[in-house]
Amino acid sequence: MKKLFSVILVLGFLLSGNAYADENKWKVGENYLTAKCFIYEWTSSDNFEDYYDRYYPSVEKRYSSHLKDMSPKQRSDFFFQSIGLFFSKSIPINEKFEASWGGDQLSLTTNLNDCSSKQDFEIDKTVDFYNLIDESLVYKSKLSLDSKCIMFAPDVIITAKAKCLDVRTIGYTTVYTGGNMPNYTEYNTYGVFELNNEKIILPLKFNVSLIEIKEDPKVLRNDFFSWLSSQDQYSNMNQLLWDEDFEIYINQTYTNDLYRNRIKDSLNGPPNFLKYYDNRRYLSGSACKQSQCITKTLVWFDTNEEKSIALIHDGGFETKPELTIVSYDYKELPEFFITAVKDWMITQEIREPKKINLKYKDNKIEVLKNNIFN
Repeated sequence: MKKLFSVILVLGFLLSGNAYADENKWKVGENYLTAKCFIYEWTSSDNFEDYYDRYYPSVEKRYSSHLKDMSPKQRSDFFFQSIGLFFSKSIPINEKFEASWGGDQLSLTTNLNDCSSKQDFEIDKTVDFYNLIDESLVYKSKLSLDSKCIMFAPDVIITAKAKCLDVRTIGYTTVYTGGNMPNYTEYNTYGVFELNNEKIILPLKFNVSLIEIKEDPKVLRNDFFSWLSSQDQYSNMNQLLWDEDFEIYINQTYTNDLYRNRIKDSLNGPPNFLKYYDNRRYLSGSACKQSQCITKTLVWFDTNEEKSIALIHDGGFETKPELTIVSYDYKELPEFFITAVKDWMITQEIREPKKINLKYKDNKIEVLKNNIFN
């Protein structure tokens, strides 16, 4: 009982600070945090690969029983989504190391004095920027700072004896200029700590899933398919994806959450130009997943019959891909769709698939015995 009381006293002392949000900027004491304060996943993912290679072996030893039945992807997700748990014991605070490609130094610790500003500033959205996320979108119930600090980074406080000043979730937006790639926002949680009289910033959780606020369902415009056939506003798949009516159509048509999210995720990366066929009756558009371009999606439309099909490509650079056709409108695949896919596979240099799945609206999945795209 005495030991428990002592721990409570220590935690009460360590979990204190004077940090707050000024409009949409994070302020700690007299310092405004800039976008340079936050470790994030690069478009290439090179930095994350080095962090994982360096620190995961130690994490695996500590959590072997928890990780033993996980797939490689699940282990990677566990590492980055629980990264705050590993500081001090598996990830040394303030450690720097040379990147695997040479010439650069990497660290998961940022010194607040190196990245913050004493002066207030306007957020410049022509370069990478961040915005603070309302906590109602992160936590289902209100949590105290003490609770968040202990939940995300117990060893930083108990083992390293750091003082927890603040924990916030941000949306970090990578801005792409000079091309067709849309800006990309990732949601991560960070903590500000005081250790050895220095204020530092640590990532505590990457890829935070925000709580979805349910809105009244939006209604698709009556002339959606005639508009799709005649529109000249958008030339590539990214531009079309972010059209409100197109998003409504995808959400209402592809009702299975798993497949709908996979379709939207892999249409959100580097895009290809939209292609119209047969006097603009048929349309196909495609893109690949941000930072993971081996996952691609093509969507095909018959604007006369007001139907569509989606095709998801999964595969490595060295292995034959697996194709999944999501067909809610057709029991038999139209020839014009097959022709469009063949054209796409040639232009994208896609190898012959090892497997083709056909998913219907009733969730039935059929494995095609023959490669219909030969």
